[in-house]
Amino acid sequence: MKNNQPILIIGLHRSGTTWLAKMLSLPDEIRYVSEPFNPNTGLKVFTDWLVYINHDNEGKYYQEIAKLMQVKGDFRFTLPNAKFLLSRFIPGPRRVMIKGIGGSIFSANWLADKFDMQVVAIMRHPAAFYASLKRLNWRFDFNNLLKQGALMRDYLEPYRNLMKKPDKSYSEEAGLLWLVVNQVLDRLLTDHPAWYFRRHEDLSLDPVGEYGKMYDYLGLEFTPKIEQQVRNFSNSGNMAEAQTNKAVELKRNSRAIITDWKKRLSQEEISVIKNITGELALKYYPENEW
Repeated sequence: MKNNQPILIIGLHRSGTTWLAKMLSLPDEIRYVSEPFNPNTGLKVFTDWLVYINHDNEGKYYQEIAKLMQVKGDFRFTLPNAKFLLSRFIPGPRRVMIKGIGGSIFSANWLADKFDMQVVAIMRHPAAFYASLKRLNWRFDFNNLLKQGALMRDYLEPYRNLMKKPDKSYSEEAGLLWLVVNQVLDRLLTDHPAWYFRRHEDLSLDPVGEYGKMYDYLGLEFTPKIEQQVRNFSNSGNMAEAQTNKAVELKRNSRAIITDWKKRLSQEEISVIKNITGELALKYYPENEW
């Protein structure tokens, strides 16, 4: 039987969610929308970063997300959004796939429950995550999280003092962001063993094999044409290093990306990241991967 469940991709930004979404959006039936919860480019109802949708505030968001599942919605204008909305007029089956930003991890329980979504989760090595942020000079304001009372109550209260700490170094900030978001992901994966989880590094080592298994899980056909496209986006002939100021460079040498961070970071920065992310990082990235 054909699977028509919507798909939700969750993961911290700079963790491979865009590559993952691109590879899963290759079948014609997929109607892919990128970051509809982004307050700059997404649905107009979202005005803050990393919103935690839950039973306390669902009344504000439910109707707009329900429209999204019908390939509709009141979006800010961007060409990708326009392409998504126009895709509802393409004949054939429609299966919505959402790529969230980090906050979609916080909202994943609610989204999966309300809309019967299949969830695919991804995580990236914390040092690689920091190296990617550093390349783009992207910073994060923890007030985005601290001001959300329900989020603090349900998930992040133990980290309040760390988030409020002034004058954090760039590496401290990145390590803490990786920790607070991915400890929520870790809890969700424990509670939902049926959700599909892979590390970015696993996908990078064997893109064809891993995406083939993921397609099977999602009920999508991994055709020879799609397999070749996956190879084209990950083969060794592609560049290893992304351009300094370019946020997204999808055609990369996927194997070379795995340890690229070791050339970009100092040992001191790596130590800071490792100390802050602690046991959670070691659960997913043991000592021999540092």
